[in-house]
Amino acid sequence: MQIFNELVPTREHSAAALGFFDGIHMGHRAVLEKAVSTKKDGLTPVVLTFSKSPKEVISGKIFETLETFEHKAKHLEKAGIEKLYAVNFLSVKDMSPSEFVLKILIQKLNVKQVFCGFNYHFGKGGKGTGETLVSVCKEFGITANVVPPVIIDGEIVSSTKIRTLLKDGNIKQANKLLGYYFGIKTDIIHGNHIGKGLGFPTINQPVKEGIIVPKFGVYASVVTIDNKKYCGVTNVGVKPTIGEYKPLYETWMPKYTGGDIYGKTATVELKEFIRPETKFKTLEELKQTVLKNGEQALEIIGAL
Repeated sequence: MQIFNELVPTREHSAAALGFFDGIHMGHRAVLEKAVSTKKDGLTPVVLTFSKSPKEVISGKIFETLETFEHKAKHLEKAGIEKLYAVNFLSVKDMSPSEFVLKILIQKLNVKQVFCGFNYHFGKGGKGTGETLVSVCKEFGITANVVPPVIIDGEIVSSTKIRTLLKDGNIKQANKLLGYYFGIKTDIIHGNHIGKGLGFPTINQPVKEGIIVPKFGVYASVVTIDNKKYCGVTNVGVKPTIGEYKPLYETWMPKYTGGDIYGKTATVELKEFIRPETKFKTLEELKQTVLKNGEQALEIIGAL
């Protein structure tokens, strides 16, 4: 997949999926699948999104996203998107719906078909809706399609709903709406080695600024290092027992017997919430609880 940070004109006829696509959840996938399906008609499936959330640009405040831009790009590529345009929201912010369709979709992306979600907004003040898009595109002789919402367990799938589930610690339902396991993929950094001294060495991964942090607590997880998977016990939080207050993922792998892995990249996928983060009176109490959590995680994750 090609990635562009500006709108480079193309001669290829394209089918564009429009939206911020935070998290690439099941609702987003329905939109992307429609765009990708046009490949059989000779169109190039592309995504037009923004380098930063429009909400963050407008408010000036950090907007917590569900994943990094790098992870978003990988999801889009896996979905079959061939070109990703991640532009500055300010470059289109004040365009009227007609200007946006003509100057961006037609003159830059050379679209023949356009797809958006049911709650898509565009144009100055965000006043343009999916219905507006359909109407304006029709005037210019191209087809726009509003993809209906995806409903799972009686609820409309949305990034906002998934954020709420994560903050509530309902990781199982969040994963269901995402269509994959929520987690983190970063380099492993050195911690304070207290876990190692207690008999359960842990890996530490900082949370990148601007990425949502789920409810503080302990989760059963699956850890992937060097393409090998391990059962994990992941504490998401600030280590209150030892007085650290910067959110990170700290993971113990009960069955890991390998060597030094500092500096390597680990993917930690959260599968099930075990307990809230707790401040223990003693390190021994912490140790016994973590060992018990290890047994719980092994039972939840099963054989890998």
